[in-house]
Amino acid sequence: MFKRLAQLFRPDPGPQGFSGPAKLMQLRTTVGTSASSDAYDGMAYIYCHDPAQNYCFSLAREVDSDVIEVMVVDQVVHRVDRLEVALNATGFKATLSTAAASQLDGHREYDIEFLPGDWSRQTVEEALTAIFRGKEGLSASG
Repeated sequence: MFKRLAQLFRPDPGPQGFSGPAKLMQLRTTVGTSASSDAYDGMAYIYCHDPAQNYCFSLAREVDSDVIEVMVVDQVVHRVDRLEVALNATGFKATLSTAAASQLDGHREYDIEFLPGDWSRQTVEEALTAIFRGKEGLSASG
């Protein structure tokens, strides 16, 4: 699920680049999460798939890593030092820097609504907290 494409891994320099017009991607997704996956050596992840658009968005962070892996579409990957994620009652909004968006598919903002089903706010929040451990950029409401 998380194919490592080393040639695409270019760390984002940080919080600069968050201003300017945002290209928005709206998704209605199924969601899978883990705060510490046994299958992926303790990696924390959130994996979202929009079945209508056949579009994936995921965030992942390995236990010993300082960067967060962002994956979009299907296996288009970029590692960032910083991004913004605002969790709400039905999903979350992720905002990337312009530099990070240009390394992926051009979208700076992802408005993700979870489809009704087998997910809980607690497991989503636990996974995001693990992904953002020691980092700024995660907020929650609702």
